[in-house]
Amino acid sequence: MRLSTSYMYQSNVNSMSNAEVNRQYIAERFSALQTLLRPSDDPGAASQAIVYQNALSDINQYGTARMFAQDALGYEDNALSSITNLLTKNLTEKIVQAGNDTYSDADREALAVELEGIRDSLVDLGNSKNSNGHYIFGGYNSDSPPFLPDGTYVGGDKAMTQKVGDSAEMQIGHTGSDVFMSGTGDDLFVALDNAITALRQPIETDADREALRDVLDDTNRSINKCIDNLGKVQAEVGTNLQQLEQMGFSSDLTKIQVETSYSETIGADPDSIMKMPTQVVMAELALQTSMLVFQSMKNTSLFSMM
Repeated sequence: MRLSTSYMYQSNVNSMSNAEVNRQYIAERFSALQTLLRPSDDPGAASQAIVYQNALSDINQYGTARMFAQDALGYEDNALSSITNLLTKNLTEKIVQAGNDTYSDADREALAVELEGIRDSLVDLGNSKNSNGHYIFGGYNSDSPPFLPDGTYVGGDKAMTQKVGDSAEMQIGHTGSDVFMSGTGDDLFVALDNAITALRQPIETDADREALRDVLDDTNRSINKCIDNLGKVQAEVGTNLQQLEQMGFSSDLTKIQVETSYSETIGADPDSIMKMPTQVVMAELALQTSMLVFQSMKNTSLFSMM
């Protein structure tokens, strides 16, 4: 009789203890709003959750990289537009004026001064910076101005690239030589300097006038080639910006899918969370029931005889 009573006593104690542990565990899960709290809860799910966490980390990392790339390309696109406007709306008009036979030496000197101002503005645009203070057209040498005051390019010889996806690396800028063709026979700044120098030479003979026309024609050709090149460069920038936007949309969809799978794996999805209040109530009732049974057993005469 005493062994049976002792067994019943211990069984009820264990029942109460288990009910309390279960109540605390369910309360802990409810507080955390997820069912998977420790790897031991479900080793398989815990392992899969780590896979999803790593995937989300990569998605966020590449998302940041694409934001950096979009910022860099956006600043470059603005600078390229300003350069193109300066060439097409100001410089070409001035070069045409420079060949006017009615211009005096003083007129040509005034025009040379205007061309110097345009050249200086182009150099300033060539030394444009992005939001991080890096020089847009410096390539990987982005910490110092890529152009000297006379238009000589001293920046990097390799355009900057950025990894924007698992298997996607994108060019996010162009060097100054890519843009202005510096260092070639069509160097825009060299052509402008030649025009400025020629305009400052007195025109006394037909040969002098012909020599000026030749220089201006060469300058005009260099300008047109630069304008054509700028169009190609800006088209590349626009294509990359569109690609980044599309990659962003695709990444956002993937992220939603991975986040949903991760939430379901750790029990943090809406369905699991909606069940938690009921589980808390049931666990509390189970504990109270165990306590009532134990209290009832204590009050029996059989228990009192122990």
